[in-house]
Amino acid sequence: MSANYDKLEYATYLLKHEQKQNRGEKCKDSERLKTYRAEWMFQRQIQDVEFADLKEAQKFAKKIYKSKTWQKLWKESVENNVAKLFDSNPQVVAMSKRNKKLSGFTNGRTVTLAESGLNRYTLLHELTHCLGHMHHGRSFRQTLLKMVGVFMGAEEKKILKNEFKRKGLACGNARKALSYHKWIESRDRMEALREKTALAKEQAERKAYDSIIQPCE
Repeated sequence: MSANYDKLEYATYLLKHEQKQNRGEKCKDSERLKTYRAEWMFQRQIQDVEFADLKEAQKFAKKIYKSKTWQKLWKESVENNVAKLFDSNPQVVAMSKRNKKLSGFTNGRTVTLAESGLNRYTLLHELTHCLGHMHHGRSFRQTLLKMVGVFMGAEEKKILKNEFKRKGLACGNARKALSYHKWIESRDRMEALREKTALAKEQAERKAYDSIIQPCE
């Protein structure tokens, strides 16, 4: 195989590796349902703070915006996306009609809450999206855990992290991609293993076939 073809394959590997580390950022949001299920289990185990009305939710959001945690996370999001420069204080509004399926949603600039979403956790979930994580991948969960730890508590953060872990959802730092030379070595090992496995299978099938065919007398 030519070196140019190897490098093309390596570039494909790098792209897939990056997508795998933060599913949803640059590809399909494939971990959304798992994240929701982990959150549902989390919410069953905690006593969340329910807002009396939308104004109370808006008041709490303003408190978040003034915090050092929010300002730090927002600055990080701006570094990754300059277009977010003017979105430091997302507006919190009420859903125009009752929705039995959605407790809240956001477009990154405005958080819309249903009556069922007038609680601290739903607000934190949607505001985390506004911090440049419009998906449910690794970076979303990492940021959400920081938000929960500060604005709900250390115990709530621990419970949520455990539920993510139970669902096989990574929350730690992303794995580094293999260097080009390490990737070549790994690919060659896998090819050798596949050849060995295919040869063993072929020999087993030949042996089984020979045992069935009886010589003519």
